Amino acid sequence: MSRPCRALGVLALLVALALGMAGAAADPAAAQKPPRVVLAFLPVSEKPQEDPAAPPVSILDRLASRPALALGLLGATQGTYVQEQAFLDMTQGTRTSTSTYRPRTPPELAFYPEGRGGLFQRWLDTLDRAETAPAEIHPGLLASLVPGGATYVGVTGRRQLEAIVAADRAGRVARVSIGNSRDVAQRALAELERSRFVVVGLPTGPPGGIAMDVLITNHEPGDLLLVVQTPPDYRAPQLLPTGVLGLGTPGGITSQTTHLDGIVAGIDILPTVLGHLGIRVPDDVKGQDITVGRKLSAGELQQLKERFRVLGARRFPALQLLLVVWLTIVLVGGVIADRRGTRAALRIGALGFLWLLPVLLITASLTPSKSNELALIAILSFGLGALTDLLVKWPRGPIVPGLVCTAFYTVDLFRGSDLIVQSLLGPNPRFGSRYYGIGNELESTLPLVLFVALAALLMGRGRSRTTAAVFGIAGVLYAGIIGAGRLGADVGGVITIGVGTAVCVVLLLPGTLTKKRIALVLGAPVLGVLGLAVVDLLTGGNGHFTRTVLRADGESAIWDIVQRRFELAAGVFGRGLMPFAAGIAALAIAYAVRHRERLYAPLEGDEVWRAGLLGGLGAAIAGALSNDSGPVLLVLGVFVLAIATAYVRGDPRLGQHDPGPGADGATR
Repeated sequence: MSRPCRALGVLALLVALALGMAGAAADPAAAQKPPRVVLAFLPVSEKPQEDPAAPPVSILDRLASRPALALGLLGATQGTYVQEQAFLDMTQGTRTSTSTYRPRTPPELAFYPEGRGGLFQRWLDTLDRAETAPAEIHPGLLASLVPGGATYVGVTGRRQLEAIVAADRAGRVARVSIGNSRDVAQRALAELERSRFVVVGLPTGPPGGIAMDVLITNHEPGDLLLVVQTPPDYRAPQLLPTGVLGLGTPGGITSQTTHLDGIVAGIDILPTVLGHLGIRVPDDVKGQDITVGRKLSAGELQQLKERFRVLGARRFPALQLLLVVWLTIVLVGGVIADRRGTRAALRIGALGFLWLLPVLLITASLTPSKSNELALIAILSFGLGALTDLLVKWPRGPIVPGLVCTAFYTVDLFRGSDLIVQSLLGPNPRFGSRYYGIGNELESTLPLVLFVALAALLMGRGRSRTTAAVFGIAGVLYAGIIGAGRLGADVGGVITIGVGTAVCVVLLLPGTLTKKRIALVLGAPVLGVLGLAVVDLLTGGNGHFTRTVLRADGESAIWDIVQRRFELAAGVFGRGLMPFAAGIAALAIAYAVRHRERLYAPLEGDEVWRAGLLGGLGAAIAGALSNDSGPVLLVLGVFVLAIATAYVRGDPRLGQHDPGPGADGATR
């Protein structure tokens, strides 16, 4: 090739390279910055509004007015709410009930700027306290895993508690910028050029909204912006309004921690930040990435938040009202029709309580006011109880409410447990222990209602392999539904139902009680948990059981789980009137065993009813021994058994004459 040709070739190559470099410079993807995260805390305004007559503007409304943000609520803590604990949980990515810490409340942290950074006084006390919790908890883990640490940008004149989320394991913040409220957003954007993770404490009132708008307007593709209401210095559990920009597809927010549209947890902050920055999330972390979910409006989220707020306050008034109404029915029945009226009132009241669980799903779908909800519960429960008693002959009545209850709750679990979590006996997400599926109250009542319904359905069949198989199959299926990570997500329910089912099966099998049958009862919890592990692994059920047990880091982690459950159960036992309630439940069990022939004489020794009742007792005791709310399960289980006993004592034959000694010598 001639020299001119070679020269032309070299020139063409240089031109091509120059054009390629120019194109790459013009291509945003080629010059894209590494992903970055801004976590901004927006406080509730502490200043009065200019127009006191105007309705207050909530944080939810302020976030909803920025359509670029995906909207939701963030569960702050598990159990008792403490402001500092809400921030600490975000840095840890995992949490446990505050009642398991020693001391229960975190130390009062004080932030001090130091050079270009800052540190928290008494952080060592925070680390020592975390060591007392029966879980792998590491305050400051989030910032420690970010290369170069995190930056905090705040406003003068505040405690700067938001900086906790930017502190590393030593309680130090790598970079700090504290200044005027008017330029907080500009300072945050400037720090974002130096740090991949910036925590911002926004000002109160309108300046906070202006700063938030600046962060939204200057948001760059590939970055992530999270705006969370600053955890307030309150004592009530909190669901904090949250907005996210940078998830991709517009919508609402959710996570595998909650399985609820519009709801995430504080421990989800750590895996979301690290995942966006491309940093591996440690195995100890139990939080999950915040992802796109179904979009809920600010009004829908506020309604959900308000519903969760009133659940706990309405439980005992509802129970008290039902007991008062039942007592009234018994007294009226006795006045009008003497013994026959009293027996009818016992049946109607007992059936009304068995109808209570499906009725609670109905009222949850309506979200009525307190007075309306209590009235609906009483009217529907006892109305359905009276109708059932009228149409279904004693002792078959429990079949209808029991099977309807089982069907209703199974269907709702397959739908995502939307109604269960909003019902008065559902797991209240506001307290952060469980966001979906079955809670402790339902764990102790649902299986007993099923056992009573099966006993009424199969009464008179006697002991046989077929009868035992019906109880066994129903129990195994229900345990799978209650325990599966994608449905009930309640491993304790598997133990409760497993033991109760095993007792029923052993009592209904022909032959004598053998060591193998006793081993079946004792081994039922182990078999149930192993079966649940297989189900969750096959179905990808990323529930609490999968994250805490199946992915536990060694035997010590599993022992921590067991220890935590017993510590929580001990805390529940010592709370309020629970020692007296548990004592009464124990006395009720002893009384029923001592006087079983007289109490259950109307059943004439029916072996199926006997198996159902004893299976329910076994389930209640197993739940009390294995659950972190142990005494609660015992009390509720005994209460359901007392209801079943009241129905048995409502035998209409007992009201037809003055009861005397029965054929077997027992006094009815």
